[in-house]
Amino acid sequence: MLHQALEAADDLSEHGIEARIIDMPYIKPIDKDIVIKSAEETGMILTVEEHSVIGGLGSAVAEVIVQNYPVPMKMIGTEDRFGKSGNIKSLFKMYGLTSEKIIETALNLSNFQKRFSRISNKGRISKLTNQF
Repeated sequence: MLHQALEAADDLSEHGIEARIIDMPYIKPIDKDIVIKSAEETGMILTVEEHSVIGGLGSAVAEVIVQNYPVPMKMIGTEDRFGKSGNIKSLFKMYGLTSEKIIETALNLSNFQKRFSRISNKGRISKLTNQF
């Protein structure tokens, strides 16, 4: 997935999005510092993994984000379904693990993050938080 992420980052720069790629070869122990720093500096997180998003890297990153520095976040990976066999290129396409899917999701997340920033700047987020 690293190759697809790097390819997507090149294309995203044409849309004015400078993507930060962090290669996380293991989930545990998760590098909390880099996750928090990335959230602080970018304002959004998109995880990409070539296995289930349930209990994977995205879930681990989400735990760190929600407890330390909440920002809009999306996860790309295989949804909760059985795996299949085949060549890697066709499998990545079937499961939506392509640079095109990364670009599409990143652009949608960026648009959401802009709306989220406008809402939080108006104090609506803090009002919601006080109600919990």
